[in-house]
Amino acid sequence: MTWPVISEAEALRFLLILARAGAFVAVFPVLGDGAVPMRIKAGIAGAFSLLLAGGGAAFANLPEHWLGLVLLMGREVLIGLILGSAVRFVFMGAQFAGQSIGVQMGLGAASLFDPSTDVSVMVNGRFYYLLAVLLFLSLNLHHAFLENFGRSFQILPLGEGGLPMGGIEQWVRLSGSVLLLAVRLSLPVIAALLLLDIALGFMARLVPQMNIFLMGFPLKIALGFAVLALSVGPAGRLLAESCRRMVGDFQTIMSWMR
Repeated sequence: MTWPVISEAEALRFLLILARAGAFVAVFPVLGDGAVPMRIKAGIAGAFSLLLAGGGAAFANLPEHWLGLVLLMGREVLIGLILGSAVRFVFMGAQFAGQSIGVQMGLGAASLFDPSTDVSVMVNGRFYYLLAVLLFLSLNLHHAFLENFGRSFQILPLGEGGLPMGGIEQWVRLSGSVLLLAVRLSLPVIAALLLLDIALGFMARLVPQMNIFLMGFPLKIALGFAVLALSVGPAGRLLAESCRRMVGDFQTIMSWMR
């Protein structure tokens, strides 16, 4: 039995593909969550790399010095992190919106451990994050992102020198969408709670003997959950629209990296 001979160029090409794919998987939603074991992440990154290596990813040139190889590896890791984290913007905005709502409702102490981020988050933040994940997977948008990631090896060939500064600038610009999405998602609940606070303030002035704090705490929780339940439909449509728009933004980042 004759074993296939792997040349130095082929081995280097696979390592560069693995560097980009590993960084992409490490921060990609669902696949890169803390709840996914590291061995599973490594296996997924390795499988992607094998598929992409067999698909003929474009390769520019082979570095002649080990320092050039280190720089190329760093460039591929940076590209993978930029592309993977860009997809996570929608999920970050959804979780931030839930966190903001939880604070306004007085649920700051009602936190639970989030295995996807390895930190303690409020119940509302976890709810919005899982809603975003459900829509992301049910709309099969992960297929579109993984397909576009495979195309990134044709748009951004392996072995090219220089940092993708254009893509970094576009990534920074798109990061502002996190706060905008969080405000749009949390605005109905926060506005309703603000009106309740104003009404309780008037009652405190009219009836000083009433303990507004004890009465307002359950009212804010009840009103918050009521408005949250009524706004689930619009919030879902907004998240679905944001996820679809992110597919175009993902392609824009790749084009700016050229």
